[in-house]
Amino acid sequence: MSKKMEKKYIPLAEFFQNATQSEITLTYEAIENIMGQALPNAAYLNLSWWKKTKPPLTHYQSWFNANYHVMDVQLGQSVTFSRLKQTGIDENDADENTQTSIIRPIETEDARSFIRLQEQIYAQSEFEYYEPNVQHLTVQIIRKQMAEWRKFKQQTILLCIVNGEFAGYSRITGYKEQRLQHGATIRIGVLKKYANNGIGTALVESSIKWSQQNDIERLEAIIMAHNTKAISLFEKHGFTVEGKKVHSVKIDNEYYDEFIYSKLVR
Repeated sequence: MSKKMEKKYIPLAEFFQNATQSEITLTYEAIENIMGQALPNAAYLNLSWWKKTKPPLTHYQSWFNANYHVMDVQLGQSVTFSRLKQTGIDENDADENTQTSIIRPIETEDARSFIRLQEQIYAQSEFEYYEPNVQHLTVQIIRKQMAEWRKFKQQTILLCIVNGEFAGYSRITGYKEQRLQHGATIRIGVLKKYANNGIGTALVESSIKWSQQNDIERLEAIIMAHNTKAISLFEKHGFTVEGKKVHSVKIDNEYYDEFIYSKLVR
């Protein structure tokens, strides 16, 4: 009887289930980004770890179950996966430039990468509250926050990873006060290079689903009034305006209003 696949390889399995390319080359870093975990030492030292297709170890199922097999391994550098041809499927229909993505909750190993992603978004966006390098976040601070989230269970960060690269995030922040615990705020950030590729839509939809699974009934988003793309995104998903905060943000001596959007998700 085959063993169940280890939990840490589930995001990798989701990635291959979403993939449509006939051939995919991923660096070790990209694979670890997808997983949110470090690969074992054996993956760095032994070709046999990648080539095996039998229990008791079951990591191979993450790609094998999606009809991929390992074609080439450059130990410690990259792995090339090839999709087995299936009857009735035209391999010419596969777009080799397709960007395969997954969205998953942040893991402890993601702390440093998340800080870097957030700082990149701060540097690119005119709609963030912070300028780059002013929060002075550290890996220890993020990991301490994550420990609190696990106790509280109504806060998280969802990461969007495209072809092994961190592309965006959704931060869902719940309330500790008992009478407010049915609600949470949501804030989306996407790297400019991945704008207009459906990443924002996927993050909002995943945030709604996560909230429904974690007993959150109401989501709220605070959006700058001139951020028309974000307004369109949230309105498309059923968020409605509840009010306006006048002159709530001051950037370079100019004042900007903000809209309060909300949606009942349960």
